[in-house]
Amino acid sequence: MMELNKGDIYLVNFDPARGGEIGKLRPAVVISDLADNEILETVIVIPLSTVIEPDTLPYRYTILKREKLEKNCDACIYEIRALSKNRIKKKLGKLSSDELSIITEALCKIVQN
Repeated sequence: MMELNKGDIYLVNFDPARGGEIGKLRPAVVISDLADNEILETVIVIPLSTVIEPDTLPYRYTILKREKLEKNCDACIYEIRALSKNRIKKKLGKLSSDELSIITEALCKIVQN
């Protein structure tokens, strides 16, 4: 299995989706850390969407295209999910430490409210 590091962006299969959940094959940011990812059968991710909604922190944060991530995307922080590693397909890129910090702080705001 591939090494899943916090802050890496992977292509992930979110189907089947239920209700208002994000679905289909799309990029996602790994939020769980490497030590957890090595021992658990699931990985915690935040899905990305090409629908950009500016100024929507803490719920969304825009990530600019890079490496194999071909379009600008919003990290849908409120859609955080734990998924089977079998849903992880290929690595597309990596967040900077600043971007990862912003997303982590936004997630903390959401769960503390």
